Amino acid sequence: MENPSPTVVSPKWLSDERDAVTVVDVRDPRAYAERGHVPGAVNVPADRFRDPSSVAAGKLPHPDAFAEVLASAGIGPDDAIAAYDGDGGPLAARLLLTAATYGHRGDLFLLDGGIDAWRASRPLSTEGSTLEPTTDDVDWPPADESPLVDREDVEDAVDETETVIVDTRTRAEFERAHVPSAVQLDWEDLLADDRRLKPRDELEDLLTARGITPDRRILLYCNTARRLSHTYVVLSHLGYDDVGYYEGSLTDWLRAESPDWDPLELRAQVRAYAGRGFDALVSDLGEEVLNRLKLVGLYHQKQGGYFMLRTKVPGGELTSEQARVIGRVADEFARAPPEHGAETQNPVFGDGYLDLTTRQDVQMHWIRLEDVPEIWDRYEAVGLTTLQACGNSVRNVVSCPAAGIDANETVDVRPQVADVTRRFLGDRVYGNLPRKLKVSITGCHENCARAQINDLGFTPAVKGDRDGFVVRVGGGLSDGPRMASDLGIFVEPDRVSDLVAATAEVFKNHGSYLDTAVNRLRFLVAELGVERFREELERVASFDFEPAGESLTTDYRGDHVGVHEQDDGRFYVGLAVPVGRMGGGEFTTLADHARTYGDGDLRLTPNQNLLVPHVAEDDLESVRAEPLLERYSPDPGPFTRGVVTCTGSEFCSYGVIETKNRAVRWARQLDEWAADHGLDEDHDAIRLHMSGCSASCAQPQIADIGLRGEVYRDDSRTTEAVDVGLGGDLGAGEFVDWVAGRVPVETIPAAVERLVLAYDASRRPDESVNEWTDRVPDRELRGILSGATGPDEFATERETETETELEVR
Repeated sequence: MENPSPTVVSPKWLSDERDAVTVVDVRDPRAYAERGHVPGAVNVPADRFRDPSSVAAGKLPHPDAFAEVLASAGIGPDDAIAAYDGDGGPLAARLLLTAATYGHRGDLFLLDGGIDAWRASRPLSTEGSTLEPTTDDVDWPPADESPLVDREDVEDAVDETETVIVDTRTRAEFERAHVPSAVQLDWEDLLADDRRLKPRDELEDLLTARGITPDRRILLYCNTARRLSHTYVVLSHLGYDDVGYYEGSLTDWLRAESPDWDPLELRAQVRAYAGRGFDALVSDLGEEVLNRLKLVGLYHQKQGGYFMLRTKVPGGELTSEQARVIGRVADEFARAPPEHGAETQNPVFGDGYLDLTTRQDVQMHWIRLEDVPEIWDRYEAVGLTTLQACGNSVRNVVSCPAAGIDANETVDVRPQVADVTRRFLGDRVYGNLPRKLKVSITGCHENCARAQINDLGFTPAVKGDRDGFVVRVGGGLSDGPRMASDLGIFVEPDRVSDLVAATAEVFKNHGSYLDTAVNRLRFLVAELGVERFREELERVASFDFEPAGESLTTDYRGDHVGVHEQDDGRFYVGLAVPVGRMGGGEFTTLADHARTYGDGDLRLTPNQNLLVPHVAEDDLESVRAEPLLERYSPDPGPFTRGVVTCTGSEFCSYGVIETKNRAVRWARQLDEWAADHGLDEDHDAIRLHMSGCSASCAQPQIADIGLRGEVYRDDSRTTEAVDVGLGGDLGAGEFVDWVAGRVPVETIPAAVERLVLAYDASRRPDESVNEWTDRVPDRELRGILSGATGPDEFATERETETETELEVR
């Protein structure tokens, strides 16, 4: 038996045939129970047969899950279904199309006009209706019977005259970008004012005018499956017998076809509008242009009309000439207007400053659209760019900041970093991925580029007499943090960019463009599983995979602060830049120091610090004596060395708390406290990372003490607060354990002091913070943080327990 074609029916028909069909109400349970429903209808809420969380299969649920939904409602594979919703039919049509796709054999009907049409002439019921669950199986139909098509079918249909591709989005969406040769048909164009179908002759005229005729094959696509489903049902009702639909998102294709999403075109638009200003840009191109401008490194900050400008620094490597230009741009253009305080806008950092980021970028604030072309001209003259420093593209490639000079290095990865950067720069296809794609490449043995928290991470390996890399995939932080999985393959240096390209292709084809909460690559890896992801990757890669060689990573390096000998006998000087913020003039001075004492290079680190490399041993004393190194020291206190923050609420609309000013004050105060208590000699670094929200830009999950912004409320006040996590350690492969929530932020410095005292008093020999927090129960850690348990009391308890444990052993 062929699968039935859905048909649209009237309330009268449904009233007459109710005993012969199972009536399904797909509205939410509250609407079904409280507002009333068609008498005898069972309730199957739409969120049970749609899968918005899926990143691999779009919005179709798994067939077994859908069969279970029907069975639990008492609907068997041969039962006739008549479905309705509360808005003209799209969600009810979604149920029917899913049933047709998965081989349901009973007849399928859509109630024209939904519940409102029924209510207009017939009474509603508030009595629930249930059927006995059925255990019958629903089998997949053969492939040639399913209306579901794959992307290749859509691509092939572009040049086929016998097939018409139908875009079921709105006219405005269609005009912004659409699949080549497609025609537009908004599902609501099929409805009259009363939300019922227009008369048949009007529908046929409307469809014919668009070239949608029964003698042609029809392929439907959309970015919202319910709209597509309604169009499918209507065409089936009108007798179209060759209708297929594409379930996944085509956003990448649409954007690739649209000049609006071309990074190079966007750059041209900025130049064209710079003379007219911000208001003209938004007036002519709409608010959406602000989202697109991320592809050229411009992020609209919370103070309307101004931008954060992010400069891409591949591998963190800058020439002194480039650094000098960046410093001068910050000093000249990154300045607050008078209405926002001008030179007094920030009580700690003043004005004209820049921020070093955890991806070895540089960003600055208060940039006006009018000044961007001048900045870009200066950048281009020295080989700098802001293209795709933001947005859903291959982001800045991070690397060991000592690449090419580290004494403990197998591969100098700077050529690979440059190759990956060039391959994707300005690319209009891979500039529009489902979300950002973060890549790390390191050739040293200490995992300086943090492969475990990147979407794709390369670390050194050897196979026979060949140097290369092992590869990890699917790491990341924010909500749903995940350590990257080992792909189990060996990749030679000249294949690195090929593998990044293959990963971007798999992400583009299988990732979700619709569900921003779950469309990072790590969710795709988790859903597909590592083996299937590797299979998909090898299918599109330009080379054959081979099993992994011997990994050479032996340790995890927290930072590069201090004086370190290079492989050539010279030294690099790692400077601590607390919270990554410094004045543009200071950055220019450091560029001059790099020229005076080194070869003119500066290196930015993933810890928001920087290195001055190639310093002769005889010049080390002179470098240390420079006044600027009193502020940005190679010998900082443990908190100044370990503090990392995001932008925070100062500029970011997502930020819940202020971070930069607060954290730098804390670091200085805590360093003084540590020195007063003689603790500074015992700790090289105490890694305190603070994010202004849950987005994890400051990487709090990998810190000794991780903080993320929250709001605290009680009966008397509302104030800034943080969740507190303890014991993150990439070397141990562990994220922090979030032990306390919504802690008022003003209590944190004292809580940190108590925590450090307790750790020092009770830790075992060579016990790391991660090991200590794993050993100590969370309730005791919370007691220290809150002050309920004093460090001295805690130390006595822990020492007693430790002695008892030793006696038992």
